[in-house]
Amino acid sequence: MSISRRKFTKLAIIGGASLATTSGIFFPKPAEAFIIGFLLRALSSRAVFGGLLRFAAGRIIRGALSEAFGPSQEELLAIQLADRDFVERQFRENKTELARDQTTVFWGQQRQDKWGQNVGFGFVQKYQGETSTAKITGPTMTGIHIATQVLGKQGLPPNLVADSLLPVLSQFDDWCSWEGDTFPNGTGNQNVCFQNYRTVLGEVTSRYELIQPGRGGRGNVELIVEAGGQPRREIIVEVKFA
Repeated sequence: MSISRRKFTKLAIIGGASLATTSGIFFPKPAEAFIIGFLLRALSSRAVFGGLLRFAAGRIIRGALSEAFGPSQEELLAIQLADRDFVERQFRENKTELARDQTTVFWGQQRQDKWGQNVGFGFVQKYQGETSTAKITGPTMTGIHIATQVLGKQGLPPNLVADSLLPVLSQFDDWCSWEGDTFPNGTGNQNVCFQNYRTVLGEVTSRYELIQPGRGGRGNVELIVEAGGQPRREIIVEVKFA
């Protein structure tokens, strides 16, 4: 591949984050790479929730829970159990309403960490007759938040954004914080967190690394989105702590 194919193709602003994209850089199949700067003080559960509603086909659940659009009893139990886990980990502020896309009920809340806000979102998924729950916090959720905007600004319809980014048939807890892997029995590099999950169209892989701790420091979130029929997308979010 000649150097002339490393083409700068776009420079844009997404929600206060600077965005640069390149394409065709040393990947074996069509690919797109993005490097985005993001200020942690701009993060909130409401902002993330609003992005999911706008770009990922989410609709707020209103009215009686017995309506067809509301959670089933099985989903409601899963929501209550997941919410208890968030509360135990101090995610108690700025709680959103429940919302639903094609396969998932989701909601969010946040807590104040040492260097800024940490958001936590629950995704209760009912797909092909199975119900599963994913709990996702700070770095990975920030990567998803930015990725919804990237895909939406590229012109993907909301249902494809959701099918490319939101978990399905995925049961996992991602409690990574901006300080890295704080799980009490964690081993290896405590400054790094890793997560991988299935989506309707493929899979998402998230990797977070704490680069410079403390206020004024930063960490990098790398989100790789692989969805059938679409280019492989690598989105790197450079998070600057408030």
